[in-house]
Amino acid sequence: MPAEDSTEPDFWNSRYSAGRMPWDLGGVPAALGPFLARARTPGRVLIPGCGSGYEVQAFHDAGFEVTAIDFSPAARERAGRILGPLKRCVIAGDFFTHDFGGQSFDVIYERTFLCSLPLALRPAYAKRMAALLKTGGLLAGIFLYGEEADPPPYPLGEAQEHEIFDDSFELIENEPVLDSLPLFREMERWQEWRRK
Repeated sequence: MPAEDSTEPDFWNSRYSAGRMPWDLGGVPAALGPFLARARTPGRVLIPGCGSGYEVQAFHDAGFEVTAIDFSPAARERAGRILGPLKRCVIAGDFFTHDFGGQSFDVIYERTFLCSLPLALRPAYAKRMAALLKTGGLLAGIFLYGEEADPPPYPLGEAQEHEIFDDSFELIENEPVLDSLPLFREMERWQEWRRK
């Protein structure tokens, strides 16, 4: 596969290794704080495509049992430096094929994972999310909407949103994100999708 294929680890390894990470916020997005504050009974959270792993610490501090996954060795190495002892929460693997041992999750956290995937993988994304979430669980986080001339990222359109999510999820929160990076400005929304 060519290095420009975002479905391959080498695509991400080259960017992390070179420090070319315009999607990396350098911390936790502000919208995550209110979500964690109202999580009355923290449970199990999965963070796919965790990259630098900033949110691992935030979910852990809020009482969640955290599992994060990334298939890029360079991303996991960076997350390990940032997380210290919590690097144990980050596993090597492909979200779509990794065996989570029959575990299901109360929350799956989304940030820059869906928009990194080519359009052809969107049905597989929705199916996998639905399979891993408990009934009533939340797919929550920051989703990218709009147009992109030279993807990735691959933003959603509203019609695509319905095609992907309507079978298994219902939208219960939808708010603009105010601390976006320049790459994503005015394109990000904090959303919470409840597993039907």
